[in-house]
Amino acid sequence: MRTVPVPLSGVHAANQSSAAMLRGSWYEIDLDAICHNYRQLRSHLPCHVKVYACLKRNAYGCGAGPVASALAKEGVDGFAVASLLDAIAIRQEGLSQQLLLYPGALPAAAPTIQSLDLTVSVSSIAELAQWRAAITRPRVFIKVDLGFFRAGATPFDAGKLLAAAAGLADVQVEGIYAHMNELPTMQASDADKQLARMHAILREASGFGWRPAVVMMSSTEGVLNHPDMDFDAVDPGALFFGLPESDKPTRRVMLRPALKSICSSLVSVKRLDASLGPAPAFFGKNPGMILGVIGMGWGDGLPRHIPSGAVGLIRGRRARLLPPAHLEHIRIDLTDVPQARYGDQVVLLGRQGDQSITHEEAATFWGTDIVGLYAQLRDHIPRIYTARPTDKGIHNE
Repeated sequence: MRTVPVPLSGVHAANQSSAAMLRGSWYEIDLDAICHNYRQLRSHLPCHVKVYACLKRNAYGCGAGPVASALAKEGVDGFAVASLLDAIAIRQEGLSQQLLLYPGALPAAAPTIQSLDLTVSVSSIAELAQWRAAITRPRVFIKVDLGFFRAGATPFDAGKLLAAAAGLADVQVEGIYAHMNELPTMQASDADKQLARMHAILREASGFGWRPAVVMMSSTEGVLNHPDMDFDAVDPGALFFGLPESDKPTRRVMLRPALKSICSSLVSVKRLDASLGPAPAFFGKNPGMILGVIGMGWGDGLPRHIPSGAVGLIRGRRARLLPPAHLEHIRIDLTDVPQARYGDQVVLLGRQGDQSITHEEAATFWGTDIVGLYAQLRDHIPRIYTARPTDKGIHNE
């Protein structure tokens, strides 16, 4: 399928292409797919419900700055990240939307947080005191733990924290939020229990005549399966990148993958001969093997152990990857692609000619699931941003 460059700023686009050329390896990110996925979500939400795009882990490896910029043009209400570096990347795009910091940044970073006009998460009265000492009139979201056993005030302590924060003239409380339990032990009924806990916390807050301006508890799984959890805002993340995290969502969406391809290059091609001695047994019995070396390895996010059956695409043909992987290189058997040459493009995810390596297939090679595939994308690998005018998408029913 033909791809065309997204009209990013000229310097930014040129830098991306130049970095990819110099490195010889790159990720291809489809910003149009991300915007399409946002529109799919927005079409299901009541008009009053705000969308905070969760762009943690450098926007799931797709680049927090460019992704945020694309979503801002679509009208997203705000962003949420855990890393201060991701927040900096978003602000460097010139975006002024509200930006929530999940737990991660500490009061030592107060000057940067204040200069970027960020909203911090607070899970206890002790944390609140530290932020008040570090920042003049801090902007905060109260985080509560409804059963995820991660950051956040427990339902017993949440009311005390809300009362304390609401009574402070030098604290700007912008909302309250929680993240649903995603632990393997979660049962279907747990969602209802967590929602009931949130309602109980809000009732307690209303008892002293106050309700946070924004109540939020739905990430991707919640927003697709529990419309009753919409409240005032939602903060999905995986959904924007084509990862529904649900086989049969209540809200049916047609999502497209943001990660279009993972590409590298041949940095060596040679035919093996007897002067090297016997080839390793796992190469197979092929004394005349044409051996290629790809300029990407486990230090670049590829699997440390190359499984049997793993392949790359070269000149439109599938070729076997050979173990073991190295920090910046992996081997490939080019015997069935004798026309392959030094510098040729190798596709490790995506399409080349009539052949393709799907996200599901690549995830199997990498020993993970599709979310894990995105999570293993490395920040030092250049990204090229493209748009596809038409795409049938992936329909989740």
